[in-house]
Formats: sequence, structure tokens, C-alpha cells
Amino acid sequence: MLVGDVRKALRILPEKSIQTCVTSPPYWGLRDYGTPGQLGLEPTPEEYVANMVDVFSEVWRVLRDDGALWLNLGDSYNGSAPNRSGQNGYNDGRKNRNKRFSVGGVEGLKPKDLVGIPWRVAFALQADGWYLRSDIIWNKSNPMPESVTDRPTKAHEYIFLLSKSKRYFYDAEAIREPHTQI
Repeated sequence: MLVGDVRKALRILPEKSIQTCVTSPPYWGLRDYGTPGQLGLEPTPEEYVANMVDVFSEVWRVLRDDGALWLNLGDSYNGSAPNRSGQNGYNDGRKNRNKRFSVGGVEGLKPKDLVGIPWRVAFALQADGWYLRSDIIWNKSNPMPESVTDRPTKAHEYIFLLSKSKRYFYDAEAIREPHTQI
């Protein structure tokens, strides 16, 4: 396991040395981890997506040709103005939980619009050469309650399966669930 800024940590790995990458990078505009230059605090969705493409180009370098990338991403809503104070965040004891941000002022989006970050990143990676093999819905059976009253609570996130090649290692038997007869 590597710990640290992924943009530096991956550089120590040799080319085509890993078969699987499972990751959940910082979501755009949702939390300040208190590290200068951190991912997730880019001023625009476009800059965040560009940084994700850069990160995953390094993953591409270290991933074997038969390798797979499992990418978990959550989404953000466009606010009417940025809240970079952390004063409106949650504080449930988890580190940096009180430094949540609300995304705001995204050009071309109305306040309260869903930004669509997971799909923006997935399509950008596809355009960069990745095979977008599957979108998986992570259904959260006990989601964090939201203080909104004008839409349902967000109870899922996306996991994307991406690969470098059309043929890659995937073990369907390992995850198969027993079937039942009706």
C-alpha cells in the first residue's frame, strides 16, 4: 500500500507492475484535507477532471495491459456561492469533517444543479484511451442524512470499471452469488 500524494507515490512504481487499482480519490469541492495543492479543491469541474486524467495517466503507466481500474467517485451540487469557511460543515468526530465545502458559482450551471463529476471523469478517461467497461451503483443502505427538503437524499455513488485493453483480467466466478430458483 502506498500512502501520500498519488502524483508522487506512483512515480516510484515500475511500468506495468500492477494488475489492479482500486481507488476513491477526493471528491470535487467537498472537503479540505489541509494539504496545499491537494486534489479536490480545484476552482472548476474542468480543472478537477483534467487533474484526474493526469493522475490516471500515471495509473495507466503502472497498470499491466491486462489490468483493471476500479474508480469510486461521488458527486457534488452547485451552490449559489462558494462556502470555503468550513462553518456549515458537519462535525461528527471524523478528522476534517468540519472542513466540508459547498461548491458554488460553476459557470453554466444553475444553483442546486447536480454537477455530474463522476460521469465527467469517466468520459474524460474514456477519451484519454481507457475502456469504460461498466458503471456500478454502490447502493448505500444507510446513507448520511442530508439537510435538504427539495430532493431525495443521495443514497448511491458510482464505481467505474475501466481497463487499458479490450481484454483484461476479470474473475466473474470470484464475485458470483448463488442463484435461487423460483
